[in-house]
Amino acid sequence: MATPLKVADGEKGSFTFSIAAEGKPYILEVVYKDDERVTTTSFSAFDEPLDVRPPDEAKVLDMTGIG
Repeated sequence: MATPLKVADGEKGSFTFSIAAEGKPYILEVVYKDDERVTTTSFSAFDEPLDVRPPDEAKVLDMTGIG
């Protein structure tokens, strides 16, 4: 069960945050909608360690010459 919280972005879009209605009030999902797209981000594994590392150099693109 989740409680929705809708917030306008000040332009033409809006965010809808789904907050857990039971237990700790974790953000379960964020949906962004505007005239061109809908983007959904889901969250899980709360209270678990998060191991964030940079990618290997071989997997990084040099985009400085593009533009």
